[in-house]
Amino acid sequence: MTLAKLATDILSSYVFFSKKFRIEKQYADTITKNYGAKIEVLNFAQTAQSAKTINDFVSKTTAGKIDDLITEDLVKDAFSLVVNAIYFTAKWEYEFYKSSTSNSTFHSSSNKQRKIEFLNEFNENRMYAEDRDMQVLSLRYKDTSYAFNIFLPKVRYGLDALRKKLTGANIQKLLSQLKSTYMTISLPKMKIETDFKLKEALMAMGVTEMFSDNVDLSGITKFPPLKVSDAAHKAIIEVDEEGTTAAAATAFKIVPVSAILEEPIKFTADHPFIFILTKNANPLFMGQFT
Repeated sequence: MTLAKLATDILSSYVFFSKKFRIEKQYADTITKNYGAKIEVLNFAQTAQSAKTINDFVSKTTAGKIDDLITEDLVKDAFSLVVNAIYFTAKWEYEFYKSSTSNSTFHSSSNKQRKIEFLNEFNENRMYAEDRDMQVLSLRYKDTSYAFNIFLPKVRYGLDALRKKLTGANIQKLLSQLKSTYMTISLPKMKIETDFKLKEALMAMGVTEMFSDNVDLSGITKFPPLKVSDAAHKAIIEVDEEGTTAAAATAFKIVPVSAILEEPIKFTADHPFIFILTKNANPLFMGQFT
């Protein structure tokens, strides 16, 4: 089996422009040559057809996992839509036995628990690290350049505190400390879907200039003046006995201004945690399970 068949990792970018406007050639050349994005001109006055065309691109890239990212409202009055979509699917290096899957309690918060399915592995060597605040489990895929990394707070309801400590440098430090460890593992069988307006999230983090009437996007077109008016994001990730499937898509709308004998380490992910899907230790997806 070739590596190409062990994991699929697809990233595609499209910039859809309204046929009403003329874009600068230098801008078009830059996004196609430097960023590998494709350009397509659409009649945004036909909102339903334009939304379908863009959603078909997202659906094809994500193997049908995401097929409704763009709405007619997002197309309406747009100068362009910048759309990025990523799809990943891979089998575990060591699959979980389905016969070991069991129902157990997940503690979302001090007053909220629920019964869910857990994947279980007993007395196996897996890649592991820890520090004073967290345990880190790294599950490899058959293409071992990819890994699913779980950062589990040692304090049951310590996710908020953990999130503050998970800087880029700290993540890389922990991943560099991973070593084969004799373990017993229990983690949720997951399917997470998120669908939200990215504009509000970015503005809450202080990223406001790109949405301002004063932002300079004159390199795209000389007229009319432009701004980024909206941004949408949708992501799906599934983790089961066989492996992981993940997909994400983002759209930005631009508009005119207007050790065997030892006791095994127990890794029991029965409370909220952060996960990062990596390729060669570089993040592809990041999320939390609560």
